[in-house]
Amino acid sequence: MSGDEGFRFGGRLALDLTWTLRYRTVAPTELLVDPSDLARWVARAVAPTSAVADPALLAEAIRLREAIHAAAHAVVAGDPVPRASRTVVNRWATRPGPTRRLAPDGSARVVLPAGAPIAGALAAVAADAVDLLATRDGRLRVCTGPGCSLLFHDASPPGRRRWCAAERCGNRVNLRARRDRIANRGGA
Repeated sequence: MSGDEGFRFGGRLALDLTWTLRYRTVAPTELLVDPSDLARWVARAVAPTSAVADPALLAEAIRLREAIHAAAHAVVAGDPVPRASRTVVNRWATRPGPTRRLAPDGSARVVLPAGAPIAGALAAVAADAVDLLATRDGRLRVCTGPGCSLLFHDASPPGRRRWCAAERCGNRVNLRARRDRIANRGGA
């Protein structure tokens, strides 16, 4: 069991799911090790639930994650989405997903489908992937931080973001540049 402390969220469900396989290019770290990890991710990313996932659903979630990852990389490269990825995403996007309801306190609540809450959450992930991948606004990017390959959608007003998170990769790049400047001054 990986624990949910490693889960990261950036505001797009589809990309948040891809972030459950960390450090893909240097030292892949799987955060969805067993079905309980998937249930915890759904509870944190989509809506609170005490539902239990099974191994088959975990395998399907990982298949969806990898389809989204491949499709997003194709979009970033300006290529067509691979047929296999499109098929997986579309299959999930047609399933019943969560609904939104107005709560007594006036807040919006996400309600997962009663019969299949985890599958419903994955349907929401796929629907977000359809929206994200079809937008083609040039703001879907791969982080340029060292050793990072996370995908992110740049929603900043200027649209010039380079890192998945400034606090993480941006700080690393800036710190490295500062160290290089200091080292170059000392060696002059």
